[in-house]
Amino acid sequence: MHRSSCAAFWLWALAGGLLTFSFLAAASIGLFIMPFAFGALWVATRSGRRWPESLGLLAGAASVCFLIAYLQRHHDPVDPRPWLAAGIVLGVISVAGYVAVARRIPHRLGG
Repeated sequence: MHRSSCAAFWLWALAGGLLTFSFLAAASIGLFIMPFAFGALWVATRSGRRWPESLGLLAGAASVCFLIAYLQRHHDPVDPRPWLAAGIVLGVISVAGYVAVARRIPHRLGG
């Protein structure tokens, strides 16, 4: 794995986090976040290789799940464990999948 490949993964993660947040919060501020999400997605698609770096979308979604679980940790009627479990599953699939696939794909200069 190379540094540019890892940076592209985290760029996809930013896009995934913004997209997830904008969809989950569509009734409030999500619609205002959506242009930034689409902008980040556009930049990520232009950043070079799309596979396996696009697995970062799942890492971004996982970060939103972790944020929701954190914010709900002290609210009695709301159980944060499903959000925590979703974040763990998405995060593990994203990072482990990226590492496994990236090691098998030879690095090409120029993307």
